Amino acid sequence: MSRARRIGLTAAVAAATLASFAPPAVAALPPGRSGLYGGGAVRDYLHFVSLRVLPDGRLSAHTTLVTKCAPRFGDALTESVSVRNVRLSDDGRYSATSSFSDELEPGVPAVGGLKAEGTIDFSVRVLAGGQARGAVRVRSTYRDPSTGAELSRCDTGSIPWVARRPAPDAGSGRPAPKPRVYRGTTGQDEPFLMRVTRRGRVVHRAGMTVRVGCPSGIGLPLDVVAHRLRVRRGRFGARDEFERAFTYPDGREVVERYSWKLRGRFGRSGARGIFELQGDVRRKSDGQSIGSCRTGAIAWRAAR
Repeated sequence: MSRARRIGLTAAVAAATLASFAPPAVAALPPGRSGLYGGGAVRDYLHFVSLRVLPDGRLSAHTTLVTKCAPRFGDALTESVSVRNVRLSDDGRYSATSSFSDELEPGVPAVGGLKAEGTIDFSVRVLAGGQARGAVRVRSTYRDPSTGAELSRCDTGSIPWVARRPAPDAGSGRPAPKPRVYRGTTGQDEPFLMRVTRRGRVVHRAGMTVRVGCPSGIGLPLDVVAHRLRVRRGRFGARDEFERAFTYPDGREVVERYSWKLRGRFGRSGARGIFELQGDVRRKSDGQSIGSCRTGAIAWRAAR
C-alpha cells in the first residue's frame, strides 16, 4: 500500500492511492471484459466511479465520493480515491484496505493546514456483458497538527456501486427513454451517471466528473450535476454557473467562476451527448481576471 496524498478541490478532496504495483504480463481475464467502465451510485448524492480494465487483467480505478463529517464540515467535503495498476483475480475480482495520513497544504479551502488520516476499503468484480460492481468506503479524521485535537470525523458509509461499458452506438436510433439509472463514460475517460424518472419524461439528476486546467482543478476532477431536466422528443439539456475560492501556496486568493452546459439524447438503448465547461480566474482583492480554462466539447455515452 502506498502513502495517501490529499489535494483541495470544492471544499476538500482526499486523493488516496490504494495500491500500485506492476503485475506480471499474463492473461487473467476471460475475453471481452477489458475496456473503460463508468458509473457509480445514486443515493442522497451522486457518487462517481470509473475503471479501466486491460486484457491482461490489470485494473486502474478512480472514485469521487461525497462524505459526511461531524461536527465541523457536514456534507461539504469530497473524498477522491485512486486504485492504480492492480491485478484482478482469474474471475475478475479485487479488494483491498489501506490507511493514509497526510498534512494538507494551507491553501486548501476549509481544511487547509490540518492533518488528515483514515482508512479506505475498495472492492470490485468485473462481470461479463460490460458491467462491473463493487463497494467503496472512506473513513477519515481531521486534526489540528499543533495540538493533536480531533476537529471532525468523516465517513462516506459503505457505497455499493455499478459501472457500465457503453457500446459505441449508445444513444443512437429512435429515442426510447426509460425510468432507470444510466451509467457510462466521457471523452475524458471519466464517469457519467444519470437517473431518469416520470416514465422517461424527466432526467432527475445527471452528472459527471470533469478535468479542467484552472488552478484548483489541476490534478483531480471536479463533479458537476444537473437537476430535473425535462425530456422533449428524446432530448434534454441544461446550463448553469458556479464559483469557488482558491488560495495559492504563496497566499494569493482567487475566485474561479465557471459556466457549463449539458446536452443529451436518448436512443434505442442508452443515451449520448456533449458537455462543455469554461472557467474565469479572478483576483479576490480587486476582481481582475488573471486566467481562464475550458474543456472544449466532451462527448459522453451511457448504457441503461
